[in-house]
Amino acid sequence: MDYPSLIFSSRPSGRVIDRDVFVDLKLSLLVGDAALDAMSRMCEPADIPLRQEMFTSLEDAETRLCYEKLASTAGEVKRLRGALDRARCDNERHYIYCAMICHMMSFYDGAAKAPGEGFFAGRFREFFSKELSDERMASVAAACEDMLPRLDKVRVSCFRERGEELWVRRCDDITIVERLKKAAEDLGLKDVRVTRDIEEHLNPRIVNALSLLFPEDFTVFKKFYEENSDLFSEQFLRYGPELGFYIEISRLMDRVRALGMPVCMPGLSQERVIDIRGIRDISLLAKEETNIIPNDALFSDEEPFFYLTGANGGGKTTYLRGVGIAVSLFLSGCPICADSAKIYPLEGVFTHFPRDERFDSEGRFADEQRRIKDIVARHGGNSLVLLNETYSTTSEELAVGLTERLAEQFYDSGSFGIYITHQHAIGESRIPFLSVIVDESDANRRTYRIARRRASDSSFAEDILRKYGMTEEALDRRFPAERE
Repeated sequence: MDYPSLIFSSRPSGRVIDRDVFVDLKLSLLVGDAALDAMSRMCEPADIPLRQEMFTSLEDAETRLCYEKLASTAGEVKRLRGALDRARCDNERHYIYCAMICHMMSFYDGAAKAPGEGFFAGRFREFFSKELSDERMASVAAACEDMLPRLDKVRVSCFRERGEELWVRRCDDITIVERLKKAAEDLGLKDVRVTRDIEEHLNPRIVNALSLLFPEDFTVFKKFYEENSDLFSEQFLRYGPELGFYIEISRLMDRVRALGMPVCMPGLSQERVIDIRGIRDISLLAKEETNIIPNDALFSDEEPFFYLTGANGGGKTTYLRGVGIAVSLFLSGCPICADSAKIYPLEGVFTHFPRDERFDSEGRFADEQRRIKDIVARHGGNSLVLLNETYSTTSEELAVGLTERLAEQFYDSGSFGIYITHQHAIGESRIPFLSVIVDESDANRRTYRIARRRASDSSFAEDILRKYGMTEEALDRRFPAERE
């Protein structure tokens, strides 16, 4: 069975974004594995607007609910597929397989009726509508209608085993325990017991005992299994993570909108630019921060790479993450948190952020060099490269030389990027500078805004001197005689 993908019109690009990038950007704190897996496998540029169409459709509540139900059903199919591998007797295998196919056919029915506009939604709906019109699949759907009550009937609520004696009670038997539980619920008491998956723990003796208790039903299960054991394709399981990708990102954007922040669909630029207005670092939502300052980001072939300087706590890393998250989401066809954006379809995103874990005997500096060497080898000259205080673990003299050479290399490579650095010995450079803006009228209060500056403007040392009234101008005013 060749199921159509919901995220690739033909095939993945073959390019990947490392999961470490999403960890550095803290995007991994906002969405789960389904979204991150889809974002890791980059799509072709032509698929970006097609995914955007799907996200736009999911802004409709009815459409979202339909796809959430499909995702839940796909998850149940995956769970039963795993249980099938653990089946320990034929009767258990037949039961689980029939339950799995019934859920799969429920997915078929929902997919054939799924709303939504655009290429992916239309192809998805058309495929399953066509499948249900097939004679065999229509027969399978009818068989599932017959099996559903049978599958429910043979469930058990409790059993007792002593030696060779075995007692099994049907689910519809109302026991004293069930009555007590109902009374407790009426009193507002919660059931604190842990519910376990029966499929993983039932002894084969119990399953076989059930088959004797319900021989007609298990005969139906066996017959269906024998006639349709080739029906299931492992390819179906990809719908869980693909649907999860759309739903997780849509829910994230719901959070953004609920806080009054803008959400936009970036335009696909034909020119090599990244032009984002009013960008926010939504990773701050993981810390329950809601007053997120907007910034602009502009990269072009004329100014592809920047140094970013300024005092600690001024918003440099926040700016870096904001740019990285926006570009990563765009390359996955997702909406972003910004006023507007126009972005060229790059071929990758690479990050180098400080790490806190222990290192081997070579130390942190050797680890930095290995990671940078890997980025230089892989970035391909058409990527976004974000460096956060690289070479900050070695001597200043060595760090300055390494920083300048690395920045020059990226500047000439064709990739866009930002290099946060505290190496203030860096002199005049053809590489432009971004810097933290301070409010000089308010005791140099940090504004968390970033602007294009020259290297010497608002540097860390300058900020500190200004804060404590130690600039040359301030000293002249305070000690005019001594200065003369």
